[in-house]
Amino acid sequence: MKGMVNVVLFVAGVSLLLGIISRITLVPVPIANTGIEAEAFLDFTNTCLFMAIVLLLQQLVKTK
Repeated sequence: MKGMVNVVLFVAGVSLLLGIISRITLVPVPIANTGIEAEAFLDFTNTCLFMAIVLLLQQLVKTK
């Protein structure tokens, strides 16, 4: 479970970095044909961070 939390936090960090770069340059990141805008990356970062929190809370409840 802790390994999954680390992976999710890493993905959130990469997504946050791409979102910040896209926001500063005002250019979508050309991953798909049309590009992915900064708002999508930042929303995905929020989702990853919430998932990491939920996984940590589940781990905490299991140990008690």
